[in-house]
Amino acid sequence: MPTRNRHHIRIISPAGRFQEELLDARLKELEDLGLPLSYHKVNPDPSWPFTAGSRLDRLEQLQSALYAPEVKYLMSVRGGYGVSDLLDGINWDQCRAMKPKAVIGFSDISALHSAFYTKLGWNSIHGPMPATDLWRKHGDDDVRALLDLVRGTRHEIELPLLYEGKGLPPRVQGPAFGGCLSVLTNLIGTPYFPKSLEDHILYWEDIAEHPARIMRFVNQWQQSGALKGVRGLVLGRFVGSEVEGMCTEAQMREALVQRLHIPVWFCPLFGHCSPNWPLPVGWPVEVDGDRLRWTLEPNIELVIS
Repeated sequence: MPTRNRHHIRIISPAGRFQEELLDARLKELEDLGLPLSYHKVNPDPSWPFTAGSRLDRLEQLQSALYAPEVKYLMSVRGGYGVSDLLDGINWDQCRAMKPKAVIGFSDISALHSAFYTKLGWNSIHGPMPATDLWRKHGDDDVRALLDLVRGTRHEIELPLLYEGKGLPPRVQGPAFGGCLSVLTNLIGTPYFPKSLEDHILYWEDIAEHPARIMRFVNQWQQSGALKGVRGLVLGRFVGSEVEGMCTEAQMREALVQRLHIPVWFCPLFGHCSPNWPLPVGWPVEVDGDRLRWTLEPNIELVIS
């Protein structure tokens, strides 16, 4: 796919298999909006139906995007499974010599966010992906906000919050880190998870995880020391975590809050859901009472020109 601009978005498929027809329609939609794109297709691997292509093909696609100087954003088509296959194959030393790039996505893409932040100090965006059923499913404010961020016509995001703790909610600031809880939990203890999250503000979301498994993940964060020094936590949607007649999503959140000793907020506007508003990995956020704010700084050389 040709590009209309020197600096552009590279579409990547490092994780699960997707519908080609759906992606084709979404790429045309993005091009019609004037976004400069490039996409190097990966062929499906007939021996492994769970990923967009073979490990080597997906790694080659990813590294081609990383090494291309004109690429400023890497937008994943969908999540699913497959990113952790690639982390040991990335040439991290070569990446350190390059200007930062920001990865856009959520779900399994949280593994890329965490790895780039840990190994390189690169920031990323947890946000909508085009080859999913959630793209513009319930309105398009989240998608428009994301696209305005990457084209440089918008710099700030503000989301409403509900404080889940007792007393008055505190005002906290710090770099953000978060994403899909199960994916991030599986990285604890690896070179692709930060050694310390002190002074950070976390956010978690997930899909189709039993409440007991969610609590097991939380135990891992607590017992490993990953929550040491964390200033606050924002919970997004945990879609499909309900157990009929036993536990609702709200009851699961309440139980989770009781286990933690940090301020906790809730925001229903991000996660495996629609809308799924963009949140940062690495860039600072401010949580003030019932509002979360973050700014994509215009001087970080990631704005498409």
